[in-house]
Amino acid sequence: MDRKRLSMRSSHCRFPVLSPWALQCSCVCSLFARIDTRQRRAMRLRGSKRALPKHILIALYTSLVLLVAPVHGDTGGAGLKPDLRLLIDISGSMKTSDPDNLRAPAMEMLVRLLPDGARAGVWLFGEDVKILVPHGEVNAQWRAQARDVIGLIDNSGQRTNIPAALAAATYDFERMDPGYRTSIVLLTDGKVDIAESPMRNASAAREILNERAPALGATGIPVHTIALSEEADWKFLRSLALATSGIAEQAATADALSGIFLQSLELVAPVARVPVAGQSFTIDASVEELTTLVFFSGRNQSIALISPSGRQYNPQGSGGDWFLSEQFALVTIPAPEPGAWRLEAPGAKQVRVTVISNLQIEVDPLPASIAAGRQAELGLRITEQGKAITDPAVLTAFELVVDILAPDGSREIIPVSARYEAPLDGEYRVSVPVFEQAGRYEFMVRLNAQTLQRELPLHVEVMPKPEQATLVTRGDELPEDEYTAPLAAVGAAVCAAGLLVWYILRRRKKRKLEIWERRAKQASGDGTGQFSMSGISAAKEEAGQPLD
Repeated sequence: MDRKRLSMRSSHCRFPVLSPWALQCSCVCSLFARIDTRQRRAMRLRGSKRALPKHILIALYTSLVLLVAPVHGDTGGAGLKPDLRLLIDISGSMKTSDPDNLRAPAMEMLVRLLPDGARAGVWLFGEDVKILVPHGEVNAQWRAQARDVIGLIDNSGQRTNIPAALAAATYDFERMDPGYRTSIVLLTDGKVDIAESPMRNASAAREILNERAPALGATGIPVHTIALSEEADWKFLRSLALATSGIAEQAATADALSGIFLQSLELVAPVARVPVAGQSFTIDASVEELTTLVFFSGRNQSIALISPSGRQYNPQGSGGDWFLSEQFALVTIPAPEPGAWRLEAPGAKQVRVTVISNLQIEVDPLPASIAAGRQAELGLRITEQGKAITDPAVLTAFELVVDILAPDGSREIIPVSARYEAPLDGEYRVSVPVFEQAGRYEFMVRLNAQTLQRELPLHVEVMPKPEQATLVTRGDELPEDEYTAPLAAVGAAVCAAGLLVWYILRRRKKRKLEIWERRAKQASGDGTGQFSMSGISAAKEEAGQPLD
């Protein structure tokens, strides 16, 4: 595939996919909106301020959605679908870095949370690479296949062949489908290790950073790296992520893997969720399925979900599809009851409730990593049957907000619906503040309409500006801690080298003088100072005798 064409692909993050809506829904909704608009115009002409209340507009619109929306979701739409390529290190050192093999439950979580219609594949690598889960469309069959082979994740590898793993994950680099947003997640606890020779390993690492990484970055394929343990080559992994506009993470222990995998999923395939207040949340009538993920702070893993009617869902009872690990619990409930739900989990430290709904918003996010000082914008669309809603009467019925949390803890809230007029093409172009401070920024896109609430998380790593060359007219004081000791060592080495050179030259000069003195003595003959050569005598010349 043409790389230039790939490099021009825009990245789209989306809420869970919307079910195919019947054409009559669009027609009826548009007709209803036109009637409301005409009613408001007539009211203004008559001097009356009474118009159809907004809450009635929302209720009728939502009712029409529920009447004609089919049961199952669809991944179609204008946005790009996610494509995740997961690379997992199985080298022997993982016995120490991940003794309890927590990579397996972390992968189980990913398999359950990936949205239908996405693409995904899993590769294991040591001295060579093998396919764990073939790359393909995420559906019930793909999930079942993935769950069957999760137990094959082990520590049997002898080396850490990262180049071969990247090559395997990009097997279709020249023919990638432009309808998908491809991302790679690389988990390792080591460094590039393809041979006994350190020179070959260093050369392979340089080739990745100088050739493969720029090519991936140019085609819009970020590599998100996860360094497990302090033995991992953090400098290499961070450079690889930066070169491809990815994010690098460090996991001090394997216990942190599940949380980091979840964040990687939010980078690759963000899924809509409903806000949780304490341990309560509200499910509206448009939700087809909810998934609750609870991370535990300790060994207390008691958990139950209470529906609005009082029905209890727990791992021991019937209802819901449960998965439990030492770090988290995950349950999926189809066709959840609308209303206020309650979670009973005393040991919970983090709760996330994601939903598959009949309502959808598409987001064109920023790259996962950008340089400080860069101006950027988000593209936001509320869609209907894969097409952006353009009717102002419908758009104004929803409240759209972007909440930005900076690394220093400060927040900035952008009221999109209030600040921007309803766009004629249905796409809001939201100007994002220029980020001067380096670090991790967390975005939360929120959609509200009475009982309907959605939020979608985005993450952006802002890199510091490169140092600018400056002209100085006087020297600055050098920091003692960083330069005094090295400069003293260099000075001592220079002095020692100078003394050695002086001593050698002095010895050579002395030896030359001794040689010349010895030759002079030999040439003088008897040592009287008279110099003679064969047939020639200085004494004869002085006596007036003819020379022989």
